[in-house]
Amino acid sequence: MKLYRTELESGFKNKQIILSSNSLELDKINEKIHCELSCDKGSSGYRIFGAIISKINLLCDRCLISYDNDFSAKLDIILTNNEDMINETSSDVIRFISSDDFVDITKILQDIILLEEPLKRVCAEECKGLCSNCGLNLNNNHCKCKKIESTQNLKELEKLIN
Repeated sequence: MKLYRTELESGFKNKQIILSSNSLELDKINEKIHCELSCDKGSSGYRIFGAIISKINLLCDRCLISYDNDFSAKLDIILTNNEDMINETSSDVIRFISSDDFVDITKILQDIILLEEPLKRVCAEECKGLCSNCGLNLNNNHCKCKKIESTQNLKELEKLIN
C-alpha cells in the first residue's frame, strides 16, 4: 500500500482503506482488511497512525477446529529523514527522504498483523479439546475411553528422588 507525498503533505484523518489479504500475502486473514489511517505533519516528518481491523482464520490448539476470530491492531509509524531518529532501535521510524515520492507500508502492515496473531489459539474458553486416547473432539461428544489412573510412572520417578 503506497502513500504518496501529496497525501502526506495535505494530511488526512480517518481515511478508510480496504485491502485484500492477497495484496499483503497473508493466507490466514479473511478477504478484506480494513484500515483507518490518519496522518499528521510534524517538524521532523510525518506520523501515520490508526487501526487495522479484520477477521483471522485460526486453528484451535485444543480441538484442531478452524475458526474465525476478530482481529484488530494499532498502527503508529513515523516517516522522517532525521538521522538521529532513524538510528534509534525503534522499528516504528522509517527513512523518508525529501526525494521520495511515496512510501510503501505493505511490509509494515504485514509485520503488524503477524505480530498481533495470538500465541494461544482457542476457539472458546470452554473448549474441552481432544481425547488423548482416541482423538475424539470432546466438545461434540463424550468419550467412551476408560480413564486410566496410572500411578506406576510416578512411583518410578519417586525412586529417582530417594
